[in-house]
Amino acid sequence: MKNFLDQIPRGNTARGVNRAIIEFLQTSGTSWDGLAMLDIPCGRGSLVSTLRNFFPKALVKGCDVEMPESLSANDFALVDASRPFQVFAESKFDLVLCVSGVMEFDNTLQFFEQCKNHLKEGGTFVVTNDNVVSLRDRLSYFWLGKVRPYHMFAAQGQPTWKVIPIYNMVRLLQDAGFKINEIRYASVRAKDYLMLPLALLVYPVQFVYMQFAKHRMPVALRHAMYPFSSLLYRHYLVVCEKPA
Repeated sequence: MKNFLDQIPRGNTARGVNRAIIEFLQTSGTSWDGLAMLDIPCGRGSLVSTLRNFFPKALVKGCDVEMPESLSANDFALVDASRPFQVFAESKFDLVLCVSGVMEFDNTLQFFEQCKNHLKEGGTFVVTNDNVVSLRDRLSYFWLGKVRPYHMFAAQGQPTWKVIPIYNMVRLLQDAGFKINEIRYASVRAKDYLMLPLALLVYPVQFVYMQFAKHRMPVALRHAMYPFSSLLYRHYLVVCEKPA
């Protein structure tokens, strides 16, 4: 099985993120047989194909502004996720995935609310995004005034990416009515470990601050948002649930 995990395509996200999603689904305690999955936005459809390979009895569909060649018309809905949408109205989904999509459009809260409307009660919503609090990002912002994944310049007609820190992501998901079940960090490269000595110096201070800062956010959620891995890893996954 490990060999198959190593062959998972990267898709339109950071390296290792799609693998982290598959590993979560495999260890979630759900077989996913006969259950409905939706990937939005699905890009070129690489994650949809990967989900079908690992969960062949699941019903997997995708949405985006362009139809990928790998999907049939019955399994795809043309949608602009920055606007209110209703897709595959015949049924709701057990799992909705949004991988590296929320930075591409505004009105994130509206998007989360729309995703929640497409979930069954008790359904799972997994959203991923670039981590912008790693030490490399902090140093990049200190020296250049920008976080690492995004350019500091933008010309007219070029896309601009919306920077959403982890605390903002969690707040938006809670405002949309989701229950946060788990936060995982993924995607690390060998050169990221060059920051390890500095991370070992910084994290104890950060840990004490999270533990004793006067704020109504539960301490357990603070530590879930900012584990040691957040200082090194490039991406995070937030696993949510639509309350029954």
